Amino acid sequence: MKSFEALAFLAIIVATSLISYNIGASKTSQGVYVISASLYAPVLTETLKEMNVSGSVVSMGSVAAAQNVLLTPSKYAVFLSVDPAVIEDLLYPKNVSSWYIALASDQMVIGVSRYSPEFNQIKQLNISLYSAIISGNISSEKIYLSKILEIILSNGSKLGTSNPNTDPEGYRALMMLQLSSMFVNNNRSYYVNDLQRLNISGMVTEVSMGSALFAYLQSGEIYYDIALYRSSAVSHRIPFIILPPQVNLGSANFSAFYSKAEVTITSGGQKVDLHGAPIYLSLTIPNTYPNRQLASSIALFLISPQGKKLLESYGVKPLNTAVFYGNPDGVPQPLRSFINSSVLAYE
Repeated sequence: MKSFEALAFLAIIVATSLISYNIGASKTSQGVYVISASLYAPVLTETLKEMNVSGSVVSMGSVAAAQNVLLTPSKYAVFLSVDPAVIEDLLYPKNVSSWYIALASDQMVIGVSRYSPEFNQIKQLNISLYSAIISGNISSEKIYLSKILEIILSNGSKLGTSNPNTDPEGYRALMMLQLSSMFVNNNRSYYVNDLQRLNISGMVTEVSMGSALFAYLQSGEIYYDIALYRSSAVSHRIPFIILPPQVNLGSANFSAFYSKAEVTITSGGQKVDLHGAPIYLSLTIPNTYPNRQLASSIALFLISPQGKKLLESYGVKPLNTAVFYGNPDGVPQPLRSFINSSVLAYE
């Protein structure tokens, strides 16, 4: 970024933040409402604090959050989703939004409880798998991933996952298992069938949002979280198994392979087919939110250098340049002015 453009960018953010705060305070004594995927709600909480904007952050799984936005779209200034597909597949068709900004990338890992009977064995296999990934030894990646999944999906394992119908972490767990099945066995259902078998036998704990599993891992009530975000594992100090980029949904280089994973969820009483894609933390502003300038200033903060530093502190990897997707006509000013610039690329 050129120095002049950077200074202008920060100046506009500061100015709009102050103006928007005054406008927002005059409209409601409760302040602004924003809604977020549960794992990243602290990012929005800290954002409002840094901007000196009073408000409340509503936290739940991204799919459930999208349903809340659909019910009261004029209530929320910003929706922060852990999957842009939630915005595209649920909000776009209802004309609640027609765009989003990708802020940061993440990847799936497998969470491990220190109380797992196989903890030390898994630890050594994880070291070997990581070495294979670093060296690009695909044959070894398949061998060690297979050994790890055989242990995790064995009859004695107590597993945790989130509901695919409310939380992207839940359907991404299924996608990760599908991709692992194709990567290792050329059979999309191999490991998914193992998970279903354990579920039938009562060995799987399902929650509405992935963050609820942290306490289960820490107490040993479950031994493994089938798939959680690496940022969550790092920020909550949860031991985790690194996964090859071919299956972790974290690399744009494998987008075509990821798309072969498919999960059908139920949202608002309707079936929605979702395909695997690289993970991007994304935001949008509902079309009918009344204080568009306030919402714009929150978005601007999150793509600013200060916002990127905040995202990084929560374990996600900010994109070098945030990326805009969709129709720019629905974007409020001054955010719209930055589309197709050095701070907000236009895809």
